[in-house]
Amino acid sequence: MQVINYKIIGIVLFGLFISREIDAEGKRKNFLSHGPSVSSFSQGETVLNNLNDPAIIYYNSSLLSFFNYNTVSLSRYNLFDGTSYNSASASFFLFENLAAGFSFINLSSGDIELRKDPFDKAKTVSTNQWAYIFGLSSLIRPIDTAVGFNVKYISFDLYEKSDAGTSLDFSLSKFFNNVDVTYTQITLGFGISAQNITGTGIKLDKYREDFQKIFILSSLVAIPTRFHFDSHDTLSFSFDLKNEDSYNEFFTGAEYKFADRYAVRCGYYPDHITAGLGLNISSLSVNYSADFNEIDLINRFSLTYKWNKKQKKENILSVEAKNALTEDRISQKQAEELFDKAKKFYSKKQYLYATDLLQKIILDYPNYESPLFFYKKIRKDMKDNSVSTLTSDFDVYSYAAGYTNYYSANYSQCLKEWMKYLQFDNQNKEIKEYYQKVEKILNNSIMEEQRKEFEAQASQMLHDGINKFNAKQWISSIKQMEKLQLFVKTSRYAASLNYYSSAKDYIDRAVKELSLSVKKESVNKNSICQTAPAEYAEIDEKMADEKYKEGLVLYAKGKYFEAERMWELTLRLNPNHTRAKNALKHINSD
Repeated sequence: MQVINYKIIGIVLFGLFISREIDAEGKRKNFLSHGPSVSSFSQGETVLNNLNDPAIIYYNSSLLSFFNYNTVSLSRYNLFDGTSYNSASASFFLFENLAAGFSFINLSSGDIELRKDPFDKAKTVSTNQWAYIFGLSSLIRPIDTAVGFNVKYISFDLYEKSDAGTSLDFSLSKFFNNVDVTYTQITLGFGISAQNITGTGIKLDKYREDFQKIFILSSLVAIPTRFHFDSHDTLSFSFDLKNEDSYNEFFTGAEYKFADRYAVRCGYYPDHITAGLGLNISSLSVNYSADFNEIDLINRFSLTYKWNKKQKKENILSVEAKNALTEDRISQKQAEELFDKAKKFYSKKQYLYATDLLQKIILDYPNYESPLFFYKKIRKDMKDNSVSTLTSDFDVYSYAAGYTNYYSANYSQCLKEWMKYLQFDNQNKEIKEYYQKVEKILNNSIMEEQRKEFEAQASQMLHDGINKFNAKQWISSIKQMEKLQLFVKTSRYAASLNYYSSAKDYIDRAVKELSLSVKKESVNKNSICQTAPAEYAEIDEKMADEKYKEGLVLYAKGKYFEAERMWELTLRLNPNHTRAKNALKHINSD
């Protein structure tokens, strides 16, 4: 994990915030004051949150070092009365630490009619302004910072006057990944760009003018969220300060990215509100942004194609993680097939079939959260319907009351409720089937005694695990709850999943407490995963191996923070787990 001077970061961020008060009424000299990136524009024309958009070369070419693909992009910006702002951009990684890109930008006035007087025959003319940008970026590994250079050729064709000139840009950028914040890890990004720091300028009148110097200080905060099980959504905030010909302006934007596929954006730059959408479809990215200005709504569009993803040198950990992910995907496919069946039962209001199938999925495939969430939703709906006096249909009430009593093992009351239900619908195959199951249980005294014995043992195991949790014996509590889960998996009684779910909740809470203790211990970098000797009293190699494998799957999915926490938990369960130690060393050195 990288060590960061939080005071310096805080000062920089504070400076960006207060810069909103700085005068921002500067006059722009040419069309290059706005960049060609549509995704950037929809976030108030902020810079750092637009990786893999090659048009970003205009703002800060050093970002090319952080691209994951070769890319090419086309964009169009419709202005007023036939005026348009178009660009074509591309980027390529040449070597491991060297990337290149170029961008062509055109501002065209469209056809304009000129007359000397109202009766003169019109002459149709047009004006064009062009910028040709070539950039190089290199990543300096020892300090993990990218540096970039742009060479620009800028041409003005204003019908009666024309000229062209060159200029040079310089930029830096750096990202701090896995920055610890309460209960999560965020990404911070910082960038500096100095545009037109030297050049020839242009001569359209008697005097030669230099291109205006533009300085951009950029920052980014990206916060992972968890609305999807298999992917992290990300909420990002960008803050940029721009100095152009001694005038300061503040730019800010936000983006919410769903599963790295869909993006919703909004932003502000002086006197303008912008918004936009983004969509990634395989190798294609489509972006749209709108400028809500006081004159009219202006629309921008871009299409980006990505290919030849940058390949990292695979190490032993990556290979192991890839194999674990393959096994996990096979397991996930099987779980999803069963989950689809459960949802079909749910749509047909066959909640008993759905619940039993969900129980099977949860017990057999414990790594998937969605079935458990769905199961809890059904249980809550049934409980609400079974006690609500507002239930309009008595059959709905009796079905739900029988359901809740069945899964609470109150079989006598369950039969009474379903007997009422069958008065309304005596052809319901599902209820008849479960009604017969309950009758068999009540008529079989041995089975009932076994069920009571199961309840007593499961209840005692849960009680012991809770006591260990309350005593802050996190590992012992996890081990006890894992034993409870294994016990109820073999029973398959109706109430089994109640105990399984309770055990899982306590395991999650204990893991969270262990994670918090890891954060405190991380201050001491001389030792990995220090823990009080009492926590090492018992070693469970089998459980430690399971947690290590879970960490591999998370690592292969790019969820490095969760993988790190899982491997730290592995070492809690088995301090001598060599592979977990090596994995942590690797992830902390990245």
